Amino acid sequence: MKKLGIGELVLHYAGLIVIFAFVIFPYYWMLNTALKPKADLFLLPPRFWPSQIDFTAFSEVVSRIPFFTYMKNSLIVAGFTTLFAIVISALSGYSIARFSFRGRRKLFGLFVITQLVPGVLPLVPFYFLLHGLGLTNSYAGIIISYATWSIAFCTMMLQSYFRTAYSTEIEESARIDGCNRWGVFFRIALPLARPGIIATSIFAFLLAWNDYIWASIINTKQSYRLISNGIQDFQAQYGNVYINNTMAIGILATMPVLIFFAFAQQHLVSGLSAGAVKG
Repeated sequence: MKKLGIGELVLHYAGLIVIFAFVIFPYYWMLNTALKPKADLFLLPPRFWPSQIDFTAFSEVVSRIPFFTYMKNSLIVAGFTTLFAIVISALSGYSIARFSFRGRRKLFGLFVITQLVPGVLPLVPFYFLLHGLGLTNSYAGIIISYATWSIAFCTMMLQSYFRTAYSTEIEESARIDGCNRWGVFFRIALPLARPGIIATSIFAFLLAWNDYIWASIINTKQSYRLISNGIQDFQAQYGNVYINNTMAIGILATMPVLIFFAFAQQHLVSGLSAGAVKG
C-alpha cells in the first residue's frame, strides 16, 4: 500500500472534516434551536450557540402530546419488525445460498423485482387485506406490513453474506464431525454471519422507525400511532409557533435510533474478526 505524503494526508483529513461538518450540521442546528430561549429563535443574524441553555422545549413537547405513547409504539413495532425480518430472512437467505432447488434463480429474481416497486404502490391492497382481517389499528397489522416489505431486501443481503463471508469447507467439516444441518446453521452460519445480520437489522429497524405513510393509514387511532406520526401531529398544531419544540421532538425521536446504531456498530466492527479460522 502506498504511503501518503504530508500534503495528501492534510487534504485527506480536511476532506473528511468538511464531509463530517456537512453531515452533522443539520443535527447540531436542531439541538441548538431546541436549547435556545424563545427570545433567540428569530434573531437575525441567527446565533450559532444559544445565549442560555434552556430545556423548556423538551418538557413542553412531553406535556403537549402523548410523546411516551408514541415512543413506546415505535419501539414495539420497530423491535418486532426487526426480529421477524431477521429470523425469516436468515432462514431464506441461508437456503438460497446453500441449497440447489428448482426455481431458486426465479425466486431470487422476484426478490429483486420487489425492490423496483414504489413503496406506496401496494399500500391500498395491503390496507384492505389488513382491514378484512381486522388488523388495522393494531400492532400486528403494522408489524406484518413492515416485516413483509423488508424481508425481500434482508434476504438478498443475508444470502450474499452467507455465500461470501466464509468458506463452505467449515460447514462440511462440521457435517463430517456429526453436526446436522440445523446445527450447522445455528452453531456456524449464524455466528460467522453476525456482521451481516447486524447490518441487515439496522436496515429493518430504520425502515420501521422512519416510515410515516403506512403508519398514518393503517393505524389511525392515537393509541397506536408511531413517533413519525406524532412529529407530524405536533408540527400541524404547534410547528409554526413553537419552532424550538419541533426541533426538540426531532431530537428525542432520533435518540433511540442513535443508541441502537451505536450499539450495533460496536458489534458490527467486532464481528468482522469473529469468523476468523485458526489453522
